[in-house]
Amino acid sequence: MVDLKSNASRIRRWIDGSIILAFLVCCHSIGSIAGQDSTSTILIRDVRVFDGNRTMEHRSVLVANGKIIRIFGANRAAHTQGEVIDGRGKTLLPGLIDSHVHVADENSLRQALTLGVTTVLDMFTSEERLKMMKRVEREDPLDMADVRTAGIGATAQNGHPTEMGGPPFPTVSSPREAQAFVDARLEQGSDFIKIIYDDLSLRQKVPMLDRETLGALVDSAHRRGKLVVVHVGNEVQARDAIAAHADGLAHIFLGKTCTDSFGRFAASNRVFVIPTLATLYSACGIGNGKELLSDSHLGPFIRPDYAKLLGMTWPSDASLCDGTNEAMRQLIREGVPILAGTDAPIPGTTYGASLHGELEFYVKLGMTPAQALISATSAPAHYFSLEDRGVVLPGARADLLLVEGDPTKDIRATRNIVLVFKRGVAVLRRRSV
Repeated sequence: MVDLKSNASRIRRWIDGSIILAFLVCCHSIGSIAGQDSTSTILIRDVRVFDGNRTMEHRSVLVANGKIIRIFGANRAAHTQGEVIDGRGKTLLPGLIDSHVHVADENSLRQALTLGVTTVLDMFTSEERLKMMKRVEREDPLDMADVRTAGIGATAQNGHPTEMGGPPFPTVSSPREAQAFVDARLEQGSDFIKIIYDDLSLRQKVPMLDRETLGALVDSAHRRGKLVVVHVGNEVQARDAIAAHADGLAHIFLGKTCTDSFGRFAASNRVFVIPTLATLYSACGIGNGKELLSDSHLGPFIRPDYAKLLGMTWPSDASLCDGTNEAMRQLIREGVPILAGTDAPIPGTTYGASLHGELEFYVKLGMTPAQALISATSAPAHYFSLEDRGVVLPGARADLLLVEGDPTKDIRATRNIVLVFKRGVAVLRRRSV
């Protein structure tokens, strides 16, 4: 998985050594800190810390001015003003990152944050929604998850997702158009480039980019220093995308089988994978949407309109995910970086809640709980160059999740949310139902 030593040393250099650190002599209730501003000082005392890579017991974490200031032993104390939270029996971890969503509106970002997802990566959007997301990125409001976006993805004329309707958007017809397409996306504000390389052959045949155009788009994005993720639908397409030097796959594929060498091929080409099992399992008829809705830690915070989508099921063939599961087992065995993503709000998924279910899927397929946590914290921060988050280290942005229990041993403990912090401010978690 991700080695954070170099990132950690860089973040530590951000520390202002002149800050004097300390504890309050008495603790305040958790509810009293909601609604404070980002200049507040908060101490989380005697808490287990998962820092994005490893676990430390009995630590105290000081947060001020929206950043993590210091981490030290729970028994060290001094005196200053601020709020103190009793962390005994709890775990503090970085705010979760969902590496594959499609943001519908601002409420998407509010629900994600309420459920512990402090950053989302949008993987295809319209021009109008792109403008909204860039505004949210600039203003960074305390009641919404932060967001980065691919903007409009590259696809063939009449290719996926044009069959879904909606306003028209630019497409690509040949390698000659690749650089102009990429440059136009960057001009609009895309943070990375998404390519659709899928003919939907399992559902309906639609036009698809050819290999030459795929390669030209990857090269064009890399020429501009931008990361490239590719949506694929089957193993052949996945291998083509990897061979074209894509940085990551935006989904693992559906299929009844997977060749024995796929994991080794992915590992040798240093690609990362965003599996989106939440969506693929729903397409195979084995999704967990109804279970998430019934979870008392998650269901009450899901908006009714999003709950309808989460509760939907797709009549399908469960064996279509047999190859998906085999591919995942190979990737895990070969140490291919996995970045947790859900594809929310595809039917059977929703913002925030589905990421908790996604992590459980990974553990069932062979990841340790700590590896699953890395996939939703330090790994996406590393690969998408979000250098100020995804870790609990001095100098990092104080996007944090405090949960009851130990998710490094029981991954379902991520659902038992005590507090969510964005830029050091405790989020007011309002129930939707």
